[in-house]
Amino acid sequence: MLTFDEATHTYTLDGIQLPSVTEVTRFCAYDYKSDRPWLAEAAARRGTAVHEACALIDYGEDPEETPEIAGYLKAYRRFLADYKPEWELIEHPMGNLEIGVAGTMDRFGTMNPAPEISYGLAPVILEIKTGELHNAALSAQLTGYDLLLWAELEGYKFPPPLLLALKLSKDGTYILRMSQSNRELFDACRTLHKATERKKRT
Repeated sequence: MLTFDEATHTYTLDGIQLPSVTEVTRFCAYDYKSDRPWLAEAAARRGTAVHEACALIDYGEDPEETPEIAGYLKAYRRFLADYKPEWELIEHPMGNLEIGVAGTMDRFGTMNPAPEISYGLAPVILEIKTGELHNAALSAQLTGYDLLLWAELEGYKFPPPLLLALKLSKDGTYILRMSQSNRELFDACRTLHKATERKKRT
C-alpha cells in the first residue's frame, strides 16, 4: 500500500520509503540549488495552490480564487475549453519498488491535441506547471510517471500516451508542449540520486 506524508513530502510503499519523481529528477532543473530559496518556496506554495484549485475545477467544483492564482485558473479553464480532455486519473499517486520511485501524476486521460502534436483522440499524461518549462526536466519527470503508470496498469493496452506539459501563466494564457520519453535520462537521474543519498550517509 502506498502512503504519502504531506508534512515530510515522503512516499512509503509496503514499509519502504521511496524518493519522489520530482526529487529524483531535480538534477535536470536549472535552479534546483537556487541562491534565493525564499523565491523557490513562494513559487512552490503558489504551484501547490494552483494544482489544488485545478483539481477542484476538474471535479466540477468552484475553488476559491485569490488574486495570486486567479490568472492561472483562467488559463486552465481556457485549456479545458480548447481541448476538452476527459481525465481518468487526477492527482494520482503511484509507486513501484522495482522502479524505485513514487510520485503523483497530475493528469491521465484522453484529449484531441493540436494537429502538430497528434491527429485524433489520444491518451495523454499531463504535467501542470506554473513556472518555466525546461525540456530535460520535463522529459525526465514525465518519463518517470509513464514508467509508473505502465507498471501500475501492468503494461497498458492503449497506444503509448503522449507526454505533455501545460504551462499556466498569471496573465491567463497557457502553453501546451509535448515532451519526449527518455529512459536513459531518467535512469541517469536515479543513479545521481542514489549516489547523493549514499554520500549523505557516509
